[in-house]
Amino acid sequence: MKNLLFYGTTPYSISLSSSDFNKFSELSKSFNLFVYSSNKKAQYIDHKVVKIFYTKKFKNFLINYLYFYFFNIFSFYKFVKNEKIDIVSAKDPITALIPTLLLKLRILNFKLVIEHHGDFLNLLLNQRQLYFKKFTIYLSSKISNFTYKNCDLIRGVHEEQTKLLENKYKKITSVFPAWVDNTTFYHNNNNTKSNNILFVGNIIPRKGVLFLIKAFDHFQKNNDDLYQFKIVGGRPNVQYFEECQDYISKNNIPNINFYDALKPDEVAKKMNDSAILVMASNFEGLPRVLIESGLCKLPSLATNINGISTPFNSKGGTMLYEINNTNEFTTNLELFFKNDQTRLELAMKAFQLSESLSGSGVFDENWRKIQESLYE
Repeated sequence: MKNLLFYGTTPYSISLSSSDFNKFSELSKSFNLFVYSSNKKAQYIDHKVVKIFYTKKFKNFLINYLYFYFFNIFSFYKFVKNEKIDIVSAKDPITALIPTLLLKLRILNFKLVIEHHGDFLNLLLNQRQLYFKKFTIYLSSKISNFTYKNCDLIRGVHEEQTKLLENKYKKITSVFPAWVDNTTFYHNNNNTKSNNILFVGNIIPRKGVLFLIKAFDHFQKNNDDLYQFKIVGGRPNVQYFEECQDYISKNNIPNINFYDALKPDEVAKKMNDSAILVMASNFEGLPRVLIESGLCKLPSLATNINGISTPFNSKGGTMLYEINNTNEFTTNLELFFKNDQTRLELAMKAFQLSESLSGSGVFDENWRKIQESLYE
């Protein structure tokens, strides 16, 4: 079996979550698995289904970023050489810089896969307050061109966006979603009788949570406060979270409850207790939450943007509305709750799409196809 390394800052816990364990268990049938990531202190842990090496994680975001992506070359070189890594999967084109340099200098020989989860730079600029934005954009563009030109394969999550990269850099590509734990997310209750509206995701401006609160308030006033809005997610942007709370308080909006980031099984329970998932993102790659909710037969109402409009649409159990359009949002929500047949049809379509994207064995099968493409 080939030795496959996942390289990036994905924050795996020291004790693997059930979802992560299930992911690596599935992949371990076809690969010897390794992860090179960062945590509070440097250590190497053998989880039987995967070996994870954690570099030291610095408290300061900028220092940690610079070290992991630019000054980590000797540690990474030593790890790849000692473990005889065959395939390196870099989380994004910036993460791929050090592997690309080692390949260009002919210091090591392995196959390089770059993952594409949407416009990573747009994502970074929207989630963090960065200094020297123009320089960051310029440098990132130069690095991306360099790494994409020298990689062996681009693995995307969205067909159209990945096709653009394929044509631009003349690379072979593979398109499939990020891992979704189909043993945790599954239909468990009759959520067609629920009046709960659910949001799952970080409470940040890019996710449009404040818009959802305002739209829910508008919806409630026309429906006698019959519904509950449950907001589940981390709060990395404290100022924005407080702005959401202040709006609720000043306008005396009832039936809105916040929950912090939950474990996957707890999120699945919330999905099975809800009638519909709502999103208001202004940017997405291919949102995993829509696949997870689909496995729970939970329909959704989301913005009509790239990454959501395809493959998620009415044929995939998702009703679409134009971004920041309160009237269209509330009209769709009213039609959904007034028509039981629509609810049932959307639930089944959501499940069928999610099952095709993330059913048992699908993730491992897709990675085996990547291996075949790399070594054919």
